Amino acid sequence: MSQLNSAFVTGAGGFIGRHLVRQLLTEKVNVVALMMPGERVPEEWALWGDQLRTVIGDVRTLTSLADEIGPVDAIFHLAAVVGDWGALQSHVDITVHGTEQAIDLALRWGSHFVVTTSVCAYASALAKGKLDEQTPLGKPCSPYEFCKQEQERVTLEAVKHGGLKATIVRPGNVFGVGSGPWVNTMLELLRAGQPCLLGRGDWDAGLVHVENLVAMLITAARSECHNGDIFIAADGYGVTWQQYLRRLAAIAGAPDPKSVPNSLARTLAPVLEFFGHLFRQKQRPMITRQSYRLMGGPNEFSNEKARRELDFRPLVTFDQAMGELENHFKSAAKV
Repeated sequence: MSQLNSAFVTGAGGFIGRHLVRQLLTEKVNVVALMMPGERVPEEWALWGDQLRTVIGDVRTLTSLADEIGPVDAIFHLAAVVGDWGALQSHVDITVHGTEQAIDLALRWGSHFVVTTSVCAYASALAKGKLDEQTPLGKPCSPYEFCKQEQERVTLEAVKHGGLKATIVRPGNVFGVGSGPWVNTMLELLRAGQPCLLGRGDWDAGLVHVENLVAMLITAARSECHNGDIFIAADGYGVTWQQYLRRLAAIAGAPDPKSVPNSLARTLAPVLEFFGHLFRQKQRPMITRQSYRLMGGPNEFSNEKARRELDFRPLVTFDQAMGELENHFKSAAKV
């Protein structure tokens, strides 16, 4: 088991990052958290005193902060542009070049580099059934898919040619309190009576609860699986999109999910993208090829390798996860 007394977390102020920082602190790990300029520091962090330090900076110039950060046992790299829209160069500058900067720090200190990519790295291989770490990556259709593949490429190159100690974790569709796409956005659509289900949606949603993902990230950092080992982070619930969205609607007091015919969604996605790019729309279209790949067919993300090599077992069940969300909605309604 690798030593984990100190860690540096990029993207610490994001949805996954906040949960990761909290769990690391709970496990008595000293944390340095990278925050973007102007980003609000969670109030609860003040309670941890000297166990937590924040560093303000840009992931694109991370190496300039090396002295301020200081050597750590592990680097958890989460910072990236999230979403399937926007200029490719912006994605590359932040997601790919930011990863290269974090790798430079890990090589300098001999840190275990744990990078969070995404199942979106599978690209055109998505929505076709079971996927595991041996499934070949497909052709990307969005800046996000492309850059997630590039993150893995530059990491594996540094392992092979630079001696980097690294683990790659590909999360499924991450949900839980604070999840942007799979909780907040879906709730907005449900409450507005807008479609959020593709076809019947009676295929695996490929979910992973944020606390289960965090547990896997920390377990990976403590493991000896650091030779470019890749792990999928998925709960393996077998919960369908229909089941998830109906349950989400029920606990939030929203109408049942409405559906778009799957064949229509598949046809519309590239058309809407084309016109979105043509007219330089800042907001992503209602349906994109990437969102169709994530929701328009079965994504049975296997966690068998993580179970076997990391002894990973999901800590939070689906019922517990939905119960937590229900309590959160009730508390928010009282404010």
